[in-house]
Amino acid sequence: MSIAIADLKMDSYSINFFVASAVAAILAVFLTRRKRFSLTALFIVPVLHYVLFYNYDSGLVGGISPFLVPYAGAIYAAILFAFFLSYKAVSSQQISGRKQSVVRIVLACIVLFLLILYSQAIPWGIDTFPLSNVEVILFTVFAGANEGSEEFVISTFISDALRSASYLFACLVALLVTLSAFLSKWNTKVAFHFWKLKLILAEREFLEILGHLEKFSLVAVAAYCLVISLVLPGIVTSAPLHVLFQKPVDSKLYREHYANPDSVKITIPQQPKNLIVIFLESMETNFARYTPEIDSLFKQWGFAPGGVNVSGTSWTIAGITGKLCGIPLNMPMGIDEYHGKLPTYLPHASCLMNVLANQGYEQVYVQGSSGDFTQKRDFWKVHGNVAIHDIEYFKEAGKIPQDYKVFWGFEDRKLYGFVKEELDSLAERGKPFALYMLTVDTHQPFGYTDELCQENVTDKEGKFPQALRCASMQLSEFLDWASKQPWFTNTVISVMGDHTMDMLSAKANVPPHEQLYWTNFILNSTLPLPQKACQYSSLDMFPTLLESMGFSLENRAMGLGKSLYSNEPTLLERYGQKTLDSLLRERSIQYDYFLMGK
Repeated sequence: MSIAIADLKMDSYSINFFVASAVAAILAVFLTRRKRFSLTALFIVPVLHYVLFYNYDSGLVGGISPFLVPYAGAIYAAILFAFFLSYKAVSSQQISGRKQSVVRIVLACIVLFLLILYSQAIPWGIDTFPLSNVEVILFTVFAGANEGSEEFVISTFISDALRSASYLFACLVALLVTLSAFLSKWNTKVAFHFWKLKLILAEREFLEILGHLEKFSLVAVAAYCLVISLVLPGIVTSAPLHVLFQKPVDSKLYREHYANPDSVKITIPQQPKNLIVIFLESMETNFARYTPEIDSLFKQWGFAPGGVNVSGTSWTIAGITGKLCGIPLNMPMGIDEYHGKLPTYLPHASCLMNVLANQGYEQVYVQGSSGDFTQKRDFWKVHGNVAIHDIEYFKEAGKIPQDYKVFWGFEDRKLYGFVKEELDSLAERGKPFALYMLTVDTHQPFGYTDELCQENVTDKEGKFPQALRCASMQLSEFLDWASKQPWFTNTVISVMGDHTMDMLSAKANVPPHEQLYWTNFILNSTLPLPQKACQYSSLDMFPTLLESMGFSLENRAMGLGKSLYSNEPTLLERYGQKTLDSLLRERSIQYDYFLMGK
């Protein structure tokens, strides 16, 4: 969620922002009174601001973890270094010769473009990446989880950041050249003083005037970049990252509440039901105004008020892991055997797919993007050896052209079509089956709207509500088709949002402080919908799905989850959001076993 200064609430977070800014500014003014320290002031402002504000939750020194130090260097050092080079390039008191002037101006133009590009890259990054979720950032960067996403990231960077930066740079250069030509031709005298910057243009040559104007442009753009960099840390949610490097402890949470799927007594139904799980990308109950079909189904068959993100479940593969395995997806930092990688995703944890595989279910996972992104292919392979049908699979099968590329792979309209074919094929083979699918049209930053349901929307902010509307209609059409198939009455269909996301909620005009819930309803369950609403998370869906299919579970629990049909308190209700998040983040010997088997 992007945070503007005007929108900051006067809580401890915003108070630290203003206090840090004030202290840094006072020190900067003090240092600039001494000539020899004037350059130091340029560095002390962001550094001090970073230490006081970005790490306010952890203290001045203790909070500077190995992750945060590179962040400070990347943001602040790059800006100040670029500013320093450009300022020195055009602020020389003596311009000796036309050739040197041209070199300085060209150098200044290059740095000016880089600064403008940076100013455009920040909003692009906020729209494209979940900067409000530290866990997602760390997982993507350190777990080798970005395979399959490079083309999307590059294409959006070119269209949203590089293109706009080029336009702005071209316009600014054109303005500076025009103004310089006018002032040099008419011998116009211009004098301007601001702090230590002086601009006196009187009877000067064109290149001299252009150089001075570029100097002031660089100062203005660098100042703007510095401001947005100071505000940027406020976008990132504070998280106790130090737990990633702690030694594992014997977790009370796992010791008292984890129901091991390998040892829980499970009663198998006489006629096992099939299962279809539809993960809707970032779909929330809060989007009801744009998704009337989904909202109608949720009101009739949904677990109110909807699911809540807890630690380790708030991005796609983590949400899927939480829902199907009953445990969060945590970073295995400090484990030498993994070297910062997650090669097989919790290989020693048993999940829903393992339980169904033991009962002879044929299982398929279908998605329209690459299975290598966030290493989903490894996750499905190690848990139940689920067949993976992604964009590479359908290209090899000749279902789509080799060079086909829409959004993250191919659009959901094609995905639903392929899933219908998969279901017909699975039903014909006569074995119980489970099909899992993941949509993508409502993915950040603005979603994708299929051409069949496009309207005239020109601004980006209007595209995501349109994508939601289209996604709701496509799901409704698919469920209507499914209801007419011979296998429908013996098939449980679960529809869940994989997670919620603040930045997308804002684009759907959800009020800033409204509690977000991911969509969750089940069709054709063997059990009646509980009348009592409860607070629950992804962890509770593992036992809920099994019970909806007719399986009876000892203590009605599986993993860290409680079946929502049981009316027993969930971990979210027992501990509350803050305490549960802290316990889930804690590195434990139990979780290390899921990773390494020891």
